[in-house]
Amino acid sequence: MSGLRPLPPGPAGHPVLGSAMGFRSDPITTFREAWREHGDLVRFRGPVTVFLVANAEYLKHILVDNVDMYPHPDDFNRKISVSVGKGLVTSEGDVWRTQRRMVAPSFRREPLERFAGVMADAAERMLDRWEARAARGEGIDARSETQELTLEILARCLFRADWSAQAAEMGDAVAVQLEHLNRKLIAVVDLPESVPTPANRRFVKARNLLDRTVYGLIAERRADRVDSEVPDLLSMLMASADPETGQLMTDQQLRDQVMTLFVAGHETVATTLSWICYLMSKYPEETERARAEVFEVVGDRKPTKDDLPQLKYLKLFIAEALRLYPPLWQVARMPLLDDVIGGYRVPAGSFMLLSTYLTHRHPDYWDNPEGFDPERFDKERSAGRPRFAYVPYVGGPRNCVGLAFANMELTIVTASILQRFHLDLVPGHPIVMQPDISLRAKHGIRMTLRKTTPPSTATRVSTVDEKEQEKSEHVCEHARRLGQG
Repeated sequence: MSGLRPLPPGPAGHPVLGSAMGFRSDPITTFREAWREHGDLVRFRGPVTVFLVANAEYLKHILVDNVDMYPHPDDFNRKISVSVGKGLVTSEGDVWRTQRRMVAPSFRREPLERFAGVMADAAERMLDRWEARAARGEGIDARSETQELTLEILARCLFRADWSAQAAEMGDAVAVQLEHLNRKLIAVVDLPESVPTPANRRFVKARNLLDRTVYGLIAERRADRVDSEVPDLLSMLMASADPETGQLMTDQQLRDQVMTLFVAGHETVATTLSWICYLMSKYPEETERARAEVFEVVGDRKPTKDDLPQLKYLKLFIAEALRLYPPLWQVARMPLLDDVIGGYRVPAGSFMLLSTYLTHRHPDYWDNPEGFDPERFDKERSAGRPRFAYVPYVGGPRNCVGLAFANMELTIVTASILQRFHLDLVPGHPIVMQPDISLRAKHGIRMTLRKTTPPSTATRVSTVDEKEQEKSEHVCEHARRLGQG
């Protein structure tokens, strides 16, 4: 019986506050130190008891084997819903299942491939701006650049909308939403939005602006005043019926799904892209290998959906970036019933934090876990690794519905950057992780720009020939040794 089991071990912390101050000041260090001392299931004392989970099998137990027993905590859903309403992130049970059935068809790989050109075009516009900056000797902040880019891509894919005239206003509104939610999630005293504090007034103003925009575009679609032959994501969502009931989404449901994409979707991709830019500077050898592959497959034209299967090393590079800097660095869950995990008792109503950040650095699953090694994801080295040792987009039935969209965007944008620029971190610029809803760089990622010189066709052919020659020589040497044996 679970009642006879011991509770998990953990730090004593402050007599009253427990580990609460560590959660607020430096959660990653607080979690990492407790995990190293107490193991894969840690109990933190404080005003709210928190259980930290870092073991891949424990994650599977929660996210797959007992998914209905482990919803989001009520407090999490309440705080997030002030912005995104009752979308996929904040709904539970049968309501969530109905929404997932309605939303998922629009995010399958095949229908999403039509947006590859939108992504490549937006990346090209960003890189043209970088070229002008490079000519003036200016650098960039990769964090702000990627946030602007991913918001533009999402807007164009969702609405076929050119927001260039409204980019600053809309970008600021989305940023205000994110900042407000980040504050709410760690607030000791969480005042409702009806209390007219300066922060609440900014949030409500930004939410109203986004609502007017989204509802206005929904109304245009309802009136059929757009070209339905070139569907955008909003049109696809509006046409997607629940396969069991035939039900279509209401305006409110569409608004909530769109706001979920704006507030959560673009931020996670932007954050990952900014860390990829940082890794390009930190690991030049791996970066040059990815760059060589891009030029071999794509050349100097814009990447397309047809190039994606051939960019094999680049995909490993991106997977390793997601391992080291998972955008969803932790996930909250709450057991509805008493449970036993790893031999320890977990009481109903406990606040569970599933730390993908720590699981991705677990020495039981990863050699040199703090190192950058894209080839750890090749087929041979991945054999035998637990499925839930790597969950950058969560896992199980509630995994990120936009997974295919995010991976395509990451690959196309990263390939585009490699084609045109070398990125170097500004010397002395501090890189400090800021674990909010996503895992941001607290001070941004300031970088200098050097234009890439595309290799000539002759050089690329020569490189391929040299590789084939090396392979042939290796085979001959192997045959010679077998003959000697």
